[in-house]
Amino acid sequence: MRLRKVALGVTVFALMVLIVSPVFACEPPPPEPGYSPGFWKHEVRAYVEGKGRLHHTMAEMESFESYIITYIDSGFTLSWANMAFWDKSMKSMWLTVANWFNEAAGLAPYTD
Repeated sequence: MRLRKVALGVTVFALMVLIVSPVFACEPPPPEPGYSPGFWKHEVRAYVEGKGRLHHTMAEMESFESYIITYIDSGFTLSWANMAFWDKSMKSMWLTVANWFNEAAGLAPYTD
């Protein structure tokens, strides 16, 4: 009788391992690392002023803007971001704005 209980316990444990392991293996991978304020400064300038080459499409930049307006800051515009990135008195905001773009792009926050 005791041997039967041990065998049942081992069987149940083995089934749990077989069922639970694939469930955890199906978790989505962590998001890619976010881009730096310098990267987003370039992207925004390329979009707003046409200086430089965009790494994202115009439509993607507009969708990032829309996401930020909807979920983060209703007064946000790409023109404001361009001004903020080039205004040294707003340097304390650069990382915050960059991480708004990272969130909108589905990336992890940028950390120094």
